[in-house]
Amino acid sequence: MTKHPNVLIIDDDKAFREDMKVLLGTDFRVFTAVDREEAFQIINQEKIDVILLDLMLQSGESGIDILRALKEAAPIIPVIMATEYASVETAVEAMRLGAYDYVSKSPNLNELRALIEKAMTESALRREKRVLQEELAKRFGRLVGASPAMKEVFLLIEKVARTDATVLITGEHGTGKELVAREIHDRSSRSEKPFVIVNCASIVENLVESELFGHQRGAFTGAVATKLGKFELAEGGTIFLDEIAELPLHAQVRLLRVLQEHEIERVGGTKLIHVDVRVIAATNQNLPEKVKAGLFREDLFYRLNVFPIHLPPLRERTDDIPLLAQHFIERTAIRIGRPKLNITEDAIAFLQSQTWQGNVRELENTIERAAIQSDADTLTLSSFSFLSPHWAMDNDLLSKPYEEARDEVLQKFKREYILRRLSEAGWNITHAAEKMGLRRQSLQKMIKELGITPPARSNNR
Repeated sequence: MTKHPNVLIIDDDKAFREDMKVLLGTDFRVFTAVDREEAFQIINQEKIDVILLDLMLQSGESGIDILRALKEAAPIIPVIMATEYASVETAVEAMRLGAYDYVSKSPNLNELRALIEKAMTESALRREKRVLQEELAKRFGRLVGASPAMKEVFLLIEKVARTDATVLITGEHGTGKELVAREIHDRSSRSEKPFVIVNCASIVENLVESELFGHQRGAFTGAVATKLGKFELAEGGTIFLDEIAELPLHAQVRLLRVLQEHEIERVGGTKLIHVDVRVIAATNQNLPEKVKAGLFREDLFYRLNVFPIHLPPLRERTDDIPLLAQHFIERTAIRIGRPKLNITEDAIAFLQSQTWQGNVRELENTIERAAIQSDADTLTLSSFSFLSPHWAMDNDLLSKPYEEARDEVLQKFKREYILRRLSEAGWNITHAAEKMGLRRQSLQKMIKELGITPPARSNNR
C-alpha cells in the first residue's frame, strides 16, 4: 500500500468536497470531481484507490447512474456511497450494483478512515488475485494453481515442451493429466499439428491394435475398408495415451516397437509405415507394481518414463482451492448465464476442508451443482450442504426429540458414506466393503435397507 493512497470524492456540494479534502488530506491524496466527466478525467490520469461518491447528486446524473458507469469502466476500484437522505431501497440498489459500502455525509472521521483502508486492502487483494490469474492463464491457460507443487509442474512442462521426449504423467483420477498433456503439446513445435487422445481403457481388447495402428481391408470380419489408426492420424503431432496401464500385453509389444523404431504396421498389413509422433502417456495406477505383477512390460515402462510428471492430489495442495474455485465460478457463470455469480470466503474455507477424492474434477462438478441449485448470485456455506450431512441441521430436525433427530442424521450419514465409498470403488461391492472394513454380506444388507441402487451402467460385482 502506498504511503498516501489516492481518494477521489465525487460530489456536487462544494462545501462537502472542501471539508473532506481537509479532513482526509493528512492520510490520503484527495482528488475531487463534481460529475462523471470530471471524475473520469481524473481516473484516466491518476491511480485512484477508493472513490467516495454522493448517492443523491442534485445536478445532472444521479449517484446510481455514475456508480453504474464506474463499475463498468473501473470495476476494481471500490466505491463508498455517501448520503444523508437515501431511502433503504436506494442504498440496497447501490450495494447490488457493486458499491463497497455507504456512509453518512456527516461521518465519524476515524470510522471513515478505517473503512477506506479496509476497502483498499480488499481491493489490493482482488487486484493481486486477478494479476495472478491472468498471468497463469497466459502461461498455462487450462491449468490453475499457485502452490509450490503446481509451480514445479509448470516448470517441468516448460522444460519438456521444448523437446520431443516421451512423457509419462501420473496422478489420481481428476488431477488434470489430460490438461498437462495438452499444455505440453500447445507449447511445443508440434502445436499446429494434431493432438489425438486415446483412452486405452475404453477400447474393446480385440480392437486395440486396430484403433492404434489401423487395419487393412479384409484383415478381419467387418474390416470392409482400410482404416488409419490413431498413430497415423496424429502424424507430425502428439498422441496422448490415457490410462496406459489398461493396454493389453499384446498391444504393449507393438507400442514398444513404435517408441523404438518410429514404425507401425497396420493389422493385416505387411508394409512398415514410418510415423513422426510424440507420445505422452498417463495413468492413475502404480506402473512399477504392475510390472512386478507381470501386467505391464518393464521395457515399455522405461521407454514411457523418459520424463515423468506427477500431479499431486488436490488434498495436498489446498492452497490452490481459492484460485480454482474462482476459476470454476467464472466458467460456471458463463455456462448457466449468471454473470454475477460469486462465492464467500467461508464457503471457500469449507471447500478447503474437504478431502476431494475426485480431485479438481470433483471440485468443479461440486461448484457447478451448488450454482445450479442456488437461486442466489453468491454461493455461501449453506450452498454446499450436500457435501456433508451434518450441515442438514434445519429447523425441522431441531423440532424433533433428540433420539429421533439423532437417528435421522445417522441414517443420512450412513447413506452418504456408503454412496461415496461405492462410487470410489466403481460400484464394486467387494472392493468397497474392503475399504470400509466390512464383510461383503454386511454391506449388501445395508445397501438393500437404504434402497441404494447402482447407476445404470455400473459393473456391480
